Amino acid sequence: MALKPCKVCGTLNSSEEEICLSCGYPTKGRKRPAIFQIAAIILVLAFSVPLIITLINLIQTQQEPQIPSSTQSLAKSSKLG
Repeated sequence: MALKPCKVCGTLNSSEEEICLSCGYPTKGRKRPAIFQIAAIILVLAFSVPLIITLINLIQTQQEPQIPSSTQSLAKSSKLG
């Protein structure tokens, strides 16, 4: 049983340990399956894309020029008369 330092925090752990007893980092180097990374990316996109689209639409509606009310009343009166 040899002691090996953790790659993250440097704490000495047994070579038989699967995770660091101090920080919880896997000492064997096993990573999470790729499905977790893909799921995380999908979740981020599912929440961020609608938010970005909503913000773009909000900005566009604020930038559109509004017709003054006097011009609107003139346009209505010319249609009636």
